[in-house]
Amino acid sequence: MKKIILALDIYDLAKAQKLIDETADFVDIYKVGPILFLQDGKEIIKTIKERGKEVFLDLKFHDIPATVSRSVESARDLGVYSLTVHSSGGEEMLKAAVSVQNRPKIWAVTVLTSQIASPNEVIKRAKLSQSCGTDGVIASPLEIELIKKGCGKNFEAITPGIRPAKTDDDQKRTATPQAAIKDGADFIVIGRPIIEAESPRKAAEIIYRDISLSYINDKYGHI
Repeated sequence: MKKIILALDIYDLAKAQKLIDETADFVDIYKVGPILFLQDGKEIIKTIKERGKEVFLDLKFHDIPATVSRSVESARDLGVYSLTVHSSGGEEMLKAAVSVQNRPKIWAVTVLTSQIASPNEVIKRAKLSQSCGTDGVIASPLEIELIKKGCGKNFEAITPGIRPAKTDDDQKRTATPQAAIKDGADFIVIGRPIIEAESPRKAAEIIYRDISLSYINDKYGHI
């Protein structure tokens, strides 16, 4: 599966559908967050699946255990590939989420990349999430290596805050796509650098080829 997750953080369903069609050669998973889900949730999920792609439902569930469990059941019935819960919801809530039968992958949010946090806090939340049975965590690219060291290479690290170059926006803890993949990210979440590009297809292609070459060189040496 391709490592890019394209974040469809936009209001316009037609624009989202166009972005999927333009980037489908380089993206297998599309992130649907509250902005688009509240506008056209079922329709955009249907569109993504009809194109043979997967849905990452990023609603960051954080509630009492019973409510979170039922929310995971609803997401399962929509046929999504993965979803997010907040690790700060605690052990009981996390266990309720993962207990759902035939559930999607559950990725726990450690600390939002718009916030400043100590690596120790991120690792603490990652280890809690792993002990409760989640499939991985959402964390900034700056903590990938520590998460892989503390939780093992099979515990997935999904990293937002990916920028091809330094930008002045609300993301505080960022890295380039190549650096994130080199450090062990299983998936990188990218939004604005592709969505706001003059040619989203070209932007996605460049990032895809850059990280693919970086992965090959890192694994097999420069070719």
